[in-house]
Amino acid sequence: MKEVMNEVKKQSLSLMTSAMGFVAALVWKDAISAWLSPLYKNAEGALGLTVAAFVVTIVVVVTTIIISKIFAPEGKTA
Repeated sequence: MKEVMNEVKKQSLSLMTSAMGFVAALVWKDAISAWLSPLYKNAEGALGLTVAAFVVTIVVVVTTIIISKIFAPEGKTA
């Protein structure tokens, strides 16, 4: 029974952490959209959003590469 309770606690913590991460992601989405709005504010709807999507994709890829190198275990590179 103790193992079941430990697993419930572990899974509950994981779910709560994921939920908080999701909320943070939603806030970051709004912040990034506000910063990028000059890129697509004056452009025609879909074209401006497409340009913004490309810019965000490039930034995310570069950031992910940098973060994976920083947090990679010693002796290993991603």
